[in-house]
This record gives sequence, C-alpha cells and structure tokens, in this order.
Amino acid sequence: MMEAILFDLDETLILDEPVVRNAFWFAAQSITRDFGKAQQLAKVAEQRAKHYWITLPKPALEYATRIGHSALEGLWATYNPTLEPERMLESEMNRIRILVWADALEECDLFGDAVELSERWIALRSRYPLYPDADQLLSQLFGKYKLGIVTNGVAGLQRKKWYGCGLETWFDAVAISGEVGIGKPEKGIFDWVTKELEVNLENCVMVGDNSDRDVQGGINAGMKTVWLDRGFKSKTVNADLECKELLEILPWLETV
Repeated sequence: MMEAILFDLDETLILDEPVVRNAFWFAAQSITRDFGKAQQLAKVAEQRAKHYWITLPKPALEYATRIGHSALEGLWATYNPTLEPERMLESEMNRIRILVWADALEECDLFGDAVELSERWIALRSRYPLYPDADQLLSQLFGKYKLGIVTNGVAGLQRKKWYGCGLETWFDAVAISGEVGIGKPEKGIFDWVTKELEVNLENCVMVGDNSDRDVQGGINAGMKTVWLDRGFKSKTVNADLECKELLEILPWLETV
C-alpha cells in the first residue's frame, strides 16, 4: 500500500509555460500593438534569453544544470548571495535581463526601454495560477496519504511560487533542489524528502509532467510513477500510469 504521494510543482500543480508565454506577449504588446511585430519581439526576447544563458560562467551553468534551473527562470529568479554559484548567477542575470530586451528591440527595429520591459516581464511572470484539478485532487488525498513536493530550481524562486500559489496547507514536506543540493532525476533528492516524510521509497508515488526528471527520477528511486501529460513535454520513459488529468490518479491508487 502506498503511504505517500510526491508531486512536481511546475506544470503539474501550477501553470508555468503558459504564464511565461503570456509574459513575453504582453510585455511585447506594451511596445507595439502591431500583432506581427509584437509576436516577433516576444520570440526574439525568448531566444536571446536562452542564448545568453549558455554563455554563463561554467561554475554557474553547471550549478544551474545540476539543480534544474533554466534560462527563463533566470529572468526573474531571486538568488542566495551566500552561495557562490548563486551569487554569480545574480550578477550575471542582472546584466542579461536587460540585454535580452535591448537586443530584441534592436533586432526588431523597435524603440523602447529595455529596463522597463524587463521589469514588466517580471511583474507579468510573477503569477502562480493552479491547474483547476490540483486542489480537487489534494483535498481527496489529504489525510489518507502523506504529501510531498519535489521540485527543481533555486530556493528563492521555488519558495516564491510555493507560497504564491497557496499550496502549503496541503503538504507535509517540500524538497527544493537548490536547498537539497541535488535535483531530479537523481535519487538523492527523493531520499531526502522520504526521510522528512518518514516513509520508505518503495511506498511512494512520484507524479509529474517531465518524463526525464519526474518519471525517471521516481524509477531511479524505486517508486511507482505517474506521467501527467499537460501537452508541453514528450514522454521519454514509461510510467506506471499515464494521464491527462490529476483526478485520474484516484482510481489507480486503489489498485497499487
């Protein structure tokens, strides 16, 4: 019998990619109401963010890769200056956030303030809407199972999302790769959270939308796994259950 259910955060319980896309789009619209030009500006800004990310100093990029922190998260993350890799990320991203928009404006032959665009993008991105099935599922699992979050990213950003979406009342433990020092799919982060929950790995289920990190991570840890297809990521490894809605997990749990 399963004792604990572990969940990924981004794109499993809270919307992530749609909010990112909207932030680029609405920031671009503040410069031009021409649909084609706004679309191009948004696209180029996103491309430049990813370009500059891979030019980060090697220690910073290696750290970000290890904990699963990405280019688009770097555009609005808050970092811990007491950790050398995050101090380096903070320094670099303060510069890159402006360059992203300055380059995009120049390439698209548009006039605007890159600093204001960066600040507007951050304000637009700082929203944490829940998927409509998240609270419905958690309310039915609460009290029957121990519940945990296992999420990759820097602590400042993931904590901001965690508190902003109002999920803290449901969960018994939260494992953030930037705090634990290791991220999914490595087994160590699952060891950490199950120790906090006081359960055995084999009595847990890992639920997430990222097949490479969530499902493979759960497999690495010897757990049952659920791949939640939100339509943004492809399946790369087979899970014990594949579903499109969180509530599909309930009848399956009765069988494991």
